Amino acid sequence: MLTLFALTSDPAKRIVRFSLSQPVQTEFTEYLKHQESIFDDIEQEIEFDGKYKPDHGEMLYIENFDDIDDLIPAIENPLSIEEVEPTEDFFKEIKALFTGYRTTTGSVKVLLQNFDRRKIISTNGMSIFHSSNVYRKVDGIGLTIDHKLTATLENKRLKFFSFHAARHIFDLSEHYKLATDEDVTDFVASNVIQSVNTNVILEIADSWVRRKISLIQQSGILQAVPLNEIKAAAIEFNIPFQTEMEGITEVIVIPENKADLKRLLRFLDEDYYKSPLSKTNFISNSKRVADQST
Repeated sequence: MLTLFALTSDPAKRIVRFSLSQPVQTEFTEYLKHQESIFDDIEQEIEFDGKYKPDHGEMLYIENFDDIDDLIPAIENPLSIEEVEPTEDFFKEIKALFTGYRTTTGSVKVLLQNFDRRKIISTNGMSIFHSSNVYRKVDGIGLTIDHKLTATLENKRLKFFSFHAARHIFDLSEHYKLATDEDVTDFVASNVIQSVNTNVILEIADSWVRRKISLIQQSGILQAVPLNEIKAAAIEFNIPFQTEMEGITEVIVIPENKADLKRLLRFLDEDYYKSPLSKTNFISNSKRVADQST
């Protein structure tokens, strides 16, 4: 039977364990094993280089990935792991759900799902579910287990389809490459970005800028999120964010000075977030309060 764990952002409780009833654990095991079979049904594994986006039937992997969060020891000795604190505040600390098992070859395989607060069944309000032709009240806090895996880890090989999703679980900064001149040129040539002097951007594109451009390109956020939603988020965080019309198309204005360019790239890479407790805006890599000077 598989045991359900959570990986959290709380350094004092980095890994916690869910105590499942026997019927739930049985169904959970079948559910995750089915997800594993779908996840593993690929034709080709491609080593991650920070630029390639997998097509259908392809998967990315990182070799020699260090299990610094000790997921494997938790799977090997689940009873040594403290049980989850059943509060909404603690559930908001969860970054990922995971489970795993020892394979027939002797290795431990970890199965991971991304997690965010949308999957929390909250006690703030009244939650109901349909059962036996009626809706019943959900008593206590709960969560929804997703229908697919985000990543697997076995023999120090981390496999995933989406780098953007995987890096919400792990710090993968050492595993991506800097954007080349060609990558930077492709970025500023995007149909959602204003026409700019590419040479100016290349001149101010230091290693930090190139890392951010690589991550933004990898996430596909400019293609996935409508421009009006990006603008609304920028206003909430007081991020300088300008657009202009090029013909009938609204596009993002790219600053031609390094400081403003870095602020824009950091925003597009989603380094900003709002604390669920204090409602304070932060920069995620330093936890400094975010304002217009950051």
